[in-house]
Amino acid sequence: MPDVDLVVNTFERTYRNVLAPGFFAGIEEQNQRRFERKIALINNVNDPKEVEALAQQLVENGEIDAYYFVADRLDRALRQVGLTMKDLGRIPHYTDCALVAVTLKESGYLLYWDAEVRLQKPVNWVCPATELMERDTRILVANPNWWWRPTLQRETLWEGRGFAFGYGFSDQLFLARRDELSRPIYGHRCLASLRYPLAHIAPNFENRVDAYMRTHRRLRATYVAAVYEHPPNEGADYPAISWVEGARLVRNRAIVKLLRLLPTSNPCWRV
Repeated sequence: MPDVDLVVNTFERTYRNVLAPGFFAGIEEQNQRRFERKIALINNVNDPKEVEALAQQLVENGEIDAYYFVADRLDRALRQVGLTMKDLGRIPHYTDCALVAVTLKESGYLLYWDAEVRLQKPVNWVCPATELMERDTRILVANPNWWWRPTLQRETLWEGRGFAFGYGFSDQLFLARRDELSRPIYGHRCLASLRYPLAHIAPNFENRVDAYMRTHRRLRATYVAAVYEHPPNEGADYPAISWVEGARLVRNRAIVKLLRLLPTSNPCWRV
């Protein structure tokens, strides 16, 4: 099986849990496999020295292999994928961490894990997912099923071998080939990608990857038997919006509502 790195992004609200002893081992237990490298990404914290001390202790204890501050590696990541800080708009932290993760020169596959995500029960879904992705180059990303919105059936084009195949992307938890996401693929636009919660402020990582996938008809494979949870706090940290952004939000919702009425197979219009 190909090597897979585990990368966890952490910030001010979550670093105390992520950098506590046993956190990374707990993720390995949930996924029932060991990862070749375990990496902590540190982003937007108030006391970098305190956080670095915690991360360094995990390295010395052998619990993680490395830690990186997003700010230290962002310029190189942006150059590699062909973006600028201006492209990230006023919500850079919804994109910068993921760009750094995919451009780290580590193992061929990356499992990107949000600090607040957990599997409902232990399942080794990563091995069958990487095996599938090695065989079928149409698959760009894979992930477990999600529990909080019953949308998988609506998004599924077909099922087979325990997976549901379709379009769509989430940055909460995803498995991907690092070399594909580390290329300049982030300039695509797609009407269906306006459904993302922050699309009225600026295109973020989720929005950009989704647009690329739909433009190039690349697929997501969802391992149905593995289910992950996320605390019901989505949107709690979203910034207040201006009246211009509010108008864009109304426009985006209207476009998405219209797209759902269209009998089309075009991925950029299918939601």
